[in-house]
Amino acid sequence: MLRILHVPCDLAGGGAERLVLDLCRRSSPGFQHAVAPVHATGPLRAALAQAGVPIHDLHRRRGRPGLRAVLRLARLVGDFDVVHTHLWAGDTWGRLGAALGGQRRVLCTEHNTRPEDPWRQRLSVALHPLCRAVVGVSEAAAGLSLQAGVPGAKVRVIPNGVDLTRFVPRPPLDRPPRVVLGVGRLAPQKGFDLLARAVRRVPGLRLELVGEGPQAEALAAEGARLHGWVPDVAPLLAAADVVAIPSRWEGFGLVAVEAMASGVPVIASAIPGLDEVVGDAALRVPPEDVDALARALGRLAEEPDLRRRLAGAGPARAAGFSIERTVQAYEALYRELVAAR
Repeated sequence: MLRILHVPCDLAGGGAERLVLDLCRRSSPGFQHAVAPVHATGPLRAALAQAGVPIHDLHRRRGRPGLRAVLRLARLVGDFDVVHTHLWAGDTWGRLGAALGGQRRVLCTEHNTRPEDPWRQRLSVALHPLCRAVVGVSEAAAGLSLQAGVPGAKVRVIPNGVDLTRFVPRPPLDRPPRVVLGVGRLAPQKGFDLLARAVRRVPGLRLELVGEGPQAEALAAEGARLHGWVPDVAPLLAAADVVAIPSRWEGFGLVAVEAMASGVPVIASAIPGLDEVVGDAALRVPPEDVDALARALGRLAEEPDLRRRLAGAGPARAAGFSIERTVQAYEALYRELVAAR
């Protein structure tokens, strides 16, 4: 039995935390998982508890954790075969705690394509020798570690995945679109401020957003309807006419897979990471270009053949990103780390 300890930043509903949840509750019989979040908050805590996954809190308050959190982790790591860290806080405190506890089998997953602010990036680079392997959720995300000087032999690519059985392709629209849906943290990275401006330029469209974040109030003032955090987006995707992903940067883009699997036309920023996911199954636009976003929305409103093409191409593209494939790849890497001297 291989025992895996995940150290994420927190238990929010983003792609990194969802990967942790999927690895825990979809594991093969030969694996046992536990989670030690740096911060105890987040909506996925209940889902992990429901799945029977042990949760070891390191730091209960927001703000920078201290030595006590590292010592807690150092005492934990001896009970596990592999420590798997996620996001900057999880990577930093996870690697420090593992090193202090004498655990050398540390795996870090890189979930993004843009480095942290300079001092965080310098600290991350300094701590890379404390992990045995780095996984990028896309080729672009893996490139961030390579640019930071991580030896290529330590870097792998394992794309994220989703449970494709939750999404049923629906028939293409026989009318112009009305609802444009965005899903993700309501923060500058996701570009929903650009999307709100673009939607206002196309008559007959309304914007609905799923997620929480610091831009919520401003986006509501722009006319967006906010759903907050939603545990299951499948019904909202099925009801949407277009899914827009106007991110300024993106490590992967789970919502792109979910939207394509649902047969919903997708508009996506042409950026590294996201490009690898959507391929030709989405209408791609330059990042941070409100005019291009508005033109793309207008094309979908005026060109039924384009809507049908994107709706038809989506499910086939999404089929390459199953969560089963992702879990199998990580479990193979866990075994490899344990087997290595």
